[in-house]
Amino acid sequence: MRMRAFLAGILTVALMLGATGIAGATFYTSTTDLDRILTGIGTLSWQQDMPSDFTMPYDTINSAHLTIYSNFVNGSNDYVQVESNFMGTLKDDTGWTWFWNPMESTKFDVASSITAPWGQGQDLDVSLIYREIGCLDFLYLDKSVLCLNYDNGTAPVPEPGTILLMGLGLAGIAIYGKRRENQA
Repeated sequence: MRMRAFLAGILTVALMLGATGIAGATFYTSTTDLDRILTGIGTLSWQQDMPSDFTMPYDTINSAHLTIYSNFVNGSNDYVQVESNFMGTLKDDTGWTWFWNPMESTKFDVASSITAPWGQGQDLDVSLIYREIGCLDFLYLDKSVLCLNYDNGTAPVPEPGTILLMGLGLAGIAIYGKRRENQA
């Protein structure tokens, strides 16, 4: 009988610990449709949405990547800046024909550009400095995608574990009272 009660106690503790919430990473993805054809020399700027609850220094960034999808990139003439920090150049085409050019994607690690202080609702500023001056030179920008993985500074509310713990406590009090009543 004691062994059964001991195993039941171990199982109860395991269920309580398994039901409580733990802090985990939050994943956020935002897509900005650019849909632009660029010619000549210039700068195109846009804002990439950030999570509405994201703040620095309270949140911790695990990773942050910005992927820009483009077509007809003609070399290293197209410079990308995030929050005024140079990130690199767009990826060169694999070669293009008049009828088909596969969409290229260039991925930049932008975690170092997201620094404190960063307020809630603040967007990520992205700029492309382009140089397309040849007779047939142009650049097509399709979209940019931000993938952010961060730990939120607030702890989760462990509702299932709290309710389970309270229920077990009440059940224990009831069982203790019933046994005491039976002994008297």
